[in-house]
Order: sequence, then C-alpha cells, then structure tokens
Amino acid sequence: MSDSVIELKAVSKGFTVRRVLDKVSFTVESGQTVFLCGVNGAGKTTLLKIISGLLTPDAGTVKLCGASLKHDPEKAKQHLGVISHKSMLYPDLSVTENLSFFADLYGVPDSKSRITELLAEAKLASYRHDKVTVLSRGLLQRLAIARALIHAPSILLADEPFTGLDTDSCLHLKDTLGRFAAAGGTVVMTTHETHLGLLCSSRVLLLDGSQVTLDRQTAEIETDRFVDDYLSYAREKR
Repeated sequence: MSDSVIELKAVSKGFTVRRVLDKVSFTVESGQTVFLCGVNGAGKTTLLKIISGLLTPDAGTVKLCGASLKHDPEKAKQHLGVISHKSMLYPDLSVTENLSFFADLYGVPDSKSRITELLAEAKLASYRHDKVTVLSRGLLQRLAIARALIHAPSILLADEPFTGLDTDSCLHLKDTLGRFAAAGGTVVMTTHETHLGLLCSSRVLLLDGSQVTLDRQTAEIETDRFVDDYLSYAREKR
C-alpha cells in the first residue's frame, strides 16, 4: 500500500489570461515536510488553496489520504489542518473558547482533554482565559497552530507561518512542525525565509513558470547557494 497522503495529477489553474499552474503533478508521503518555494506570483498560495479545497483547479485531480477533493470533499478535508500568517481565530473569544469552538466543529471526542494537551504543548495554559485580542503575535500563532491540530489531522498546510514572529516563536514553530512530521504527519509549507524553509523541511519543491522545476531532498540541496538565489540554482540543476 502506498504511503502517499497528498497526490496531485496534472493540476492546472488560470486567472483571466494568465495560467498560474500548468499540469502540476507530485505526491507527498507521510512524515515528509515539503518546502514549497518560488517568487511572488509563482502560484504557491494558489496551490495550497487547491490542496485545501478553497480553490477548484481548472483541470487535474487532488487526493488527500486517498480521498478525492472533487468527489468526496468532506472526507478529504477531515485530514487537513491549515495555518498561515492570519490566525483564523475569533478575537472576542478566549483562548479556550476558540479551541472549544473548533473542537465542536470537528466533532473531537473528549475535547477538554485534547484542549488541555494542546495548551500545554503550546505553553498557553496560563493564557487559557485571555481573549485573543490581548495576545502577542507569537502567542497568537501558537494558538493558531493548536487550532489547526485540534482534530489531529494527517496533513498540515502552512502558508507563510513565520511572518512577523520573533526568534523564540520561530523556534517554537520549527519544533512543532518537526514533532508533527516525526509522528507521521505531512507538512507542506511556504515561507519567504528560505533558510527557515530549508531548516524545517525534508524536501524542496520549486514553482517556476507555472510548473514544478525542482524536486529534491533537502539534504541534497547546497544550502548557501540555494538561499542566495534559488531560481538560478534550480535552473542550473534542471
């Protein structure tokens, strides 16, 4: 049996006269953390939105843990957790109230224990009764991660999750992503902080000219050259 948890076949997407993605195909296995990179407008966020089901491709198919996003979207999306530079939290609710809301939304069994567990992992237990509006950027992102993990998803999509974070918060996020992958979870992330992307990932995919032009294990990447100019590096390696 295949361990593929994300499978894209010939996925294409265009807006007005410009094709952003053109027959993009790849699979991602359990336990992998994929750094999806490319210049602004390369299609990274579009691709993540297609994988999350927020956008419908013009052509091609997407499967998550074997479930088709087109034919069985509810089953496919239950495997997903999503974080970004936006928290997707309710500002007038407390930390616990936010997690309780999303736990109920996903039908999480024994949600009180799950919330306690996540608050401890995120070091947010002392803030559990605080409203989201008073949290710092770093604490807000920790809560957003807990929200995304509340239903124990198999896949975590992270779109620019390091934006606006201080050093300690970046380290916490890196450790969280590492623990998630080590437990068999699959991560697909974007970040403009190329060194962080390489540090967190086990595999690199580069979008250029609407297609994947580089697909390498991170250990095979020459880090300094890639950080300096990943487009030139990728074009040389084609």
